[in-house]
Amino acid sequence: MDDGAFYARDVDPYTPSAARIYHFLLTGEGLYGIDRVYGEALARIAPDGDKLAHYNRSFLRRAVTFMAERGIRQFLDVGAGLPTVGTVHEVARTIIPDTRVVYVDRDLDPVTRYHELLTGQGVLDTTAVIEADLRDPAAILDHPDTVRLIDAGQPVGLLIVWVWHFIADTEQPHRIMAVLRDRMPAGSYVAMSHVSLSDVDESTARRGVEYTHEYNWMVSDHATLRSRHDFTAFFDGWELVEPGIVQACDWRPTGPVLESYARRGCFVGVARKP
Repeated sequence: MDDGAFYARDVDPYTPSAARIYHFLLTGEGLYGIDRVYGEALARIAPDGDKLAHYNRSFLRRAVTFMAERGIRQFLDVGAGLPTVGTVHEVARTIIPDTRVVYVDRDLDPVTRYHELLTGQGVLDTTAVIEADLRDPAAILDHPDTVRLIDAGQPVGLLIVWVWHFIADTEQPHRIMAVLRDRMPAGSYVAMSHVSLSDVDESTARRGVEYTHEYNWMVSDHATLRSRHDFTAFFDGWELVEPGIVQACDWRPTGPVLESYARRGCFVGVARKP
């Protein structure tokens, strides 16, 4: 926008979005016909792409559990996407029943679905979904619902999962992260993930390049792949917890993981603010 502000993005049933494609990979549900067409085209290039999405989603659940077990009772889920089984408040409340959660997304599809879910569950007194963009962290942190639910003096569980690769280098993602870090109280945790081709085999890398050339332009959110080093820089000023920066399925796994090309396509990490 000309004024430099960021606005919620209206529903566009003719252009696939990152949130809807991720939802398709997780559930097989296409909200609109274009989502299924695009998702099936993606599956032809990357037949295990759904596994990568599930690895990432499982990491999110394990990270939330890890934080809740360490006393985190309020979460900020930035770029939450469409709700599916095992939402943040559902996972956290198995450990701390009065956990408070603010979900954030710039797309009206996930915002609408989360509002319907939270309303149906009768939890709007302790959860909220807001229309905001990661590119404008102050708008997220100063939103009335964030101020209502998130105690700025108590540690927060900050979640930025499967989002950073949709923020271009020209949009200064590391500066955005620094703003968020500086606003988090000491003792807060952050969990992040990022799609990458750094650790994949040559055949998988070729498929990734093919996808980028043939389909990236079709999606409303263009992907920027980064290296392990670039991803690690998002944690500047935080203290990484064990096992550090690893692939999604290797972060404190709770069971065996089957080998596939998708096993090495997503860096993750969890860290604490000292």
